[in-house]
Amino acid sequence: MTVLSNQRSCGHSGRLGRLESEVCALQKQLARAQRLATVGTMAAMVAHEFNNILTPIYNYARLAAAGDEKMRNKAIRHALEGSAQAAAICRALLDLAGTETQTPQKVSLAELLDETLTAMGRDFSKDGIRLVRKIPARLTLTTRPAELKQVLLNLLLNARAAVMEKGVGKSISISADRSNGSVILRVSDTGVGIAPEIRKRIFEPFFTTRSDTGTGLGLAVCRQIIKSMKGRLTVRSQPEKGTVFTISLPVKAAAVRRTTRKPLAQSA
Repeated sequence: MTVLSNQRSCGHSGRLGRLESEVCALQKQLARAQRLATVGTMAAMVAHEFNNILTPIYNYARLAAAGDEKMRNKAIRHALEGSAQAAAICRALLDLAGTETQTPQKVSLAELLDETLTAMGRDFSKDGIRLVRKIPARLTLTTRPAELKQVLLNLLLNARAAVMEKGVGKSISISADRSNGSVILRVSDTGVGIAPEIRKRIFEPFFTTRSDTGTGLGLAVCRQIIKSMKGRLTVRSQPEKGTVFTISLPVKAAAVRRTTRKPLAQSA
């Protein structure tokens, strides 16, 4: 009887292990699908920015080709600057959509934010949005960078949509620091805010208030990614006043090299 019981226990454990492996694989596939959906969401914005880059290059080149010697140097300069900007956007997008194994590595949070903003393709100031950055110059984190970029990108896209919907006093703030054994990263906006009844459900899979464009997976996947990093993703919001998303990651994964430099505080 004991042998039979042990066999049943082993069989149950084996099935449970297979189920856990399948769930883990599905979670990874879902995260990748959501990442690609986010890249798709940005396609129109990036295409518009590429048009802004290409238009002056074309106009100056056309004038230079027509024999305008004064336009030749300008055409070359704009071509060099525009191609470098377009290449940076493409690299950032390819990194975000990449299939490479997510190996934890030490990264600068300020640089990681720069790469995330580059992937968006469009400067916030072009839409009248004030961007405030407060991240210590030497604050580093050992993490899976592409996945953390995915989380930041989703939060920034949501913040952008919220302030654009409100239309006045458009501001987004990104800050990071260390507190009580954790690295705290906040993305806040002065947008339309989230109603209490909706706020309770925003992390539920497939819940969305944008039936025409939303999949309802963005924030659910973001929370799952942060949870897999042993961290927490929380939200505070007031209707018509704005929203703050807070990412808390364990300090064992972070390090701040001693420096006399003051934290960066930049506005776009």
